[in-house]
Amino acid sequence: MTWADYRKNSKKAKIYLGFNLNQGIPSKIFFTNRKGAERLFVNQILLPGQTGVGDRGYQKHDLFDFLQDEGKSFVIRIKANTSKTCLKENEVNPDSIVFYDAEVLLGKPQNNNQTKRMAVSHFSMSNTFKGYCAERDCSSFFK
Repeated sequence: MTWADYRKNSKKAKIYLGFNLNQGIPSKIFFTNRKGAERLFVNQILLPGQTGVGDRGYQKHDLFDFLQDEGKSFVIRIKANTSKTCLKENEVNPDSIVFYDAEVLLGKPQNNNQTKRMAVSHFSMSNTFKGYCAERDCSSFFK
């Protein structure tokens, strides 16, 4: 393998890992010799019918559209200041960890907005952590 040439006297490789959360084992691994966004590997790692989990670094609205077209599900923590156009707000159980649930379009037209509707649920698991599920249907994650 050709090593990544980040700086003098330092050679590195970068890996992109698909991890099976149900079995606790890696499912796919890709090596590269360059810096780059992990988002580019999501489509290669995730198969139709599987659900990918990602942090805010995976937020890219055209990627969300593409994954939906490919039949791939995802739960990705979106940035708190993300623009949302609410298409339909859903009722929330007051005893649930979910405090907002709606079908939305993310982004603004001048900012690579999304073209496919998706569900966004805001939830709180402690006083310090707030999560944002961006999916076609988040309800199964909160049962």
